[in-house]
Amino acid sequence: MRLSHPAHRVYPSLSEPAARGFTEFLGGPVGRFAAVGRARFFTPLRVLIALALTFLSFGYLSKAACLGGIRQDDGSVSLNWAGSRQYTAACYNDIVPLYSGRGLDQPGFVYAFSWTEGDLTRYMEYPVLAGLFQGIMGWWSRTTFPLIDALGAPIPAASWYFTSTACVFAVLWVLTIGFVAELTGNRVWDTVLVAASPIVIVHAFSNWDIPSIFLAVLAMWLIARARPGWALWAGVAIGLGTAFKLWPLYLLGAYLVLAVRARKLGAWVAMALTAAAAWLAVNIPIMLAYPEAWREFLRLNSERSWEWTTIWAVISRRTGWTGFDEAGEPTILNLVTFLLFAGACLGIAIYGWRVARTPRVAELVTLILAAFLLFNKVWSPQYSLWLVIPVVLALPRWRLLLTWMTTEMVLWPVLMWHLLGQDNKGAPDWLLDTIVITRDAFIVAICVLIIRQMARKVADPVRAAHQGHDPLAGEFGVHKGRRQAKERI
Repeated sequence: MRLSHPAHRVYPSLSEPAARGFTEFLGGPVGRFAAVGRARFFTPLRVLIALALTFLSFGYLSKAACLGGIRQDDGSVSLNWAGSRQYTAACYNDIVPLYSGRGLDQPGFVYAFSWTEGDLTRYMEYPVLAGLFQGIMGWWSRTTFPLIDALGAPIPAASWYFTSTACVFAVLWVLTIGFVAELTGNRVWDTVLVAASPIVIVHAFSNWDIPSIFLAVLAMWLIARARPGWALWAGVAIGLGTAFKLWPLYLLGAYLVLAVRARKLGAWVAMALTAAAAWLAVNIPIMLAYPEAWREFLRLNSERSWEWTTIWAVISRRTGWTGFDEAGEPTILNLVTFLLFAGACLGIAIYGWRVARTPRVAELVTLILAAFLLFNKVWSPQYSLWLVIPVVLALPRWRLLLTWMTTEMVLWPVLMWHLLGQDNKGAPDWLLDTIVITRDAFIVAICVLIIRQMARKVADPVRAAHQGHDPLAGEFGVHKGRRQAKERI
C-alpha cells in the first residue's frame, strides 16, 4: 500500500476537535519540528491495522455469548441459546443459525438444498456469490471440525463455522482498511473512523456484508489509481460485489454522473459491461442448473414486508397503519419504495450534473446509499456498515460521524430487547422508534451537509487537502478544454 507523503498529511490532532482530547492524553498534537514519516515500526498503516483488529476482536466478543455449547447425553454438542440468549445478550447473528438452517452442516451443493415451510419450498435466499461463499465455508468447517471436537471442549459445529467465517472476514477487512488508507490520500488518519467504527463492534459479524464492502472498495481503489484498463477490473469487482450483495451496483450510478460531466461515457459503458459480464459469469450457471433456488432471493425480497427499523415500521407502530396492501404480497409498498428510490437517484444525478463543481465520488455514493436505506422497506441493521466508508470519504467530520455511528451501535441492543416481546418485558415501541428516528435524522443531516458541500456552501476538507481534486475520481475526474480550467477555479 502506498500512503501519501508525510509532508502533505492532515493531522486530526490539529484539525478535529473530537481528536484533540485523546491526543492531549497521548502527549499533545504534532509539533512544528516533529520528524513525521520516520517511524520504523508504528507506521500509520500498521497502527490502523492494529486498530482494525482490535475492533474486530470487540466485534467477535459481542457475538461470543451466542457461540457457547452444551454437551448432550449422546456426547454431541449443541448451541446453548436458552432463555432467548440471542436477544438478551444482543449477540444474534445470521451466520450461526443458518449453518444448519441452510444445510451447510451436511454434504451437498448449497443451492441444491431445500426445505418446506407450509406449502412453500424454500432455498438459499442469498445472492449467488454469497451463497457459494457460505457453501465453501460450510465445507471447510465440516472438514476441520473433527480436529476441534477432538480437543474435548463443548464447541458446537456452528460456532466453529462462525469463527472460520469471522477469520476470513478479518482478512478481508484488514485489506479493506489498507485500500481506504490509500483512498483517504492526505487525510490518512480519517481511516481511524472506519477501523474504530462502533458499527464494526455490533455488525462486523452479523451477516455476510464484509466481502461486498471489500469488493466495492477494491473497485473504487482500482479507479482511483487511474491506470490504463484498471477501470475494467473495477467493473469486474463491482459485478462480483453485486453478486454478493446488491448495493455495490450503485457505484455505477455515482461514476455515471462523473462520466457525463467529464465526457467519458465510453469508459463508463466499458466498465458497466464488464460488471454485467462478471455478474452473469457467476449467476448463469446457478440460474440454469437451479432456477428455483436462483429466484429465491428475488421472491423473498418481493414478498417480505417492512423490517423493524425502517421508517415504514415506525409509522406503523406510531399510528397503527397496516400498510398500502391489506393482505398478501406487498405490491404497492414495493412500487412506492422503488419510485421513491428511483426519484431520489434521478434527483441526485440531475443535481450532480448541474452543480457548478464536479461532485466527488464518495459524495454521490453516500447520497445514493442513504436514499436506498431511508426509503427501502428493508433496513437490516448491518446494512449501515455499507455506509461507513463512503461517509468517511465524503464528509470526514469526526464528531458528527462518531455520534451517528454510536447511535447505530445503540440501536442494535435496543432492537434485540424489543424482539423479546412485551410479554417478556421487551423494549417498548416508543424507545425503539426514538432510536430509529434519531439514527435517520443523523443520516439526513449528513446528506444535507454533503449537498451543501457540493454547492460550496460549506468547506470541503477533502478537496482542501488535495489541491481541489477528488482523490477517488481517477480517469473520470479528467476534464478537457475550458471545462478543465473552470474546474480548477
